Formats: sequence, structure tokens, C-alpha cells
Amino acid sequence: MRKATLMRIKKAEAKLGRKFKKQSHVVKNVRKALRVTDLGDGFARFTFSSVTLPPNSFRSTTINGNGFNIISGSWIFSGNDQGFLLDNFSAAEDRWFFTAWNPTNFTRSVSYAVIAKRKP
Repeated sequence: MRKATLMRIKKAEAKLGRKFKKQSHVVKNVRKALRVTDLGDGFARFTFSSVTLPPNSFRSTTINGNGFNIISGSWIFSGNDQGFLLDNFSAAEDRWFFTAWNPTNFTRSVSYAVIAKRKP
């Protein structure tokens, strides 16, 4: 997790007067995607099963592309309450990194999807 993300979490903890719990890191793989949509010309969209976020916690997720170079990543929280993605970036050509934060008092889930192109 990047230093800027940790600073953002510490500021939020100070502002709200409570500590957030870091949940275990999740690693996902495009080979085990819940759904794969072929977009043509070697491109595909991979949708993954939801990750559970307990109340007032954050969790990091890495998605490995294996035989694909990941181009972009997207996410969606369950419910209508606020949820934040603190990190959403390419960690390498074939790896995407997310950190999701659930500031609510309810357990929520977050789903991820990536767009990738098959390696030459």
C-alpha cells in the first residue's frame, strides 16, 4: 500500500475519532474470473467475485493478468452508502492494485472488473 494511502487513512481516522481495521490482502487471477467477455482483437473484460468489507475497514486486492496486460480497472460497492477506492492503479503490465475502504457501520461488498489485452 502506498504511503499516500496510509496518510489518507490516518487523516480519516483522526477526523472520525476511530481506528479502521486492515483486512487481509486478496489476490485474484484472470484465470479464475467469474465472467470473461471477449471484446475482440485480443481484448477481454474480466469480472471477479465480490470481496467482503466489514464495517469501518479497508482491504487491498491485487489482480494478476497472467497471459494478459491489464489496461484498466473498475469497481462497484454494494448498497447506496459511501464507499471509497483509495488506490486504483497498475502495479505492473500484468497486475492491477485496488484498496477499498468501507467507512460505514455496515458490512459491504465490492466487486472488481479489469480490461486486459492478451500478451503478444
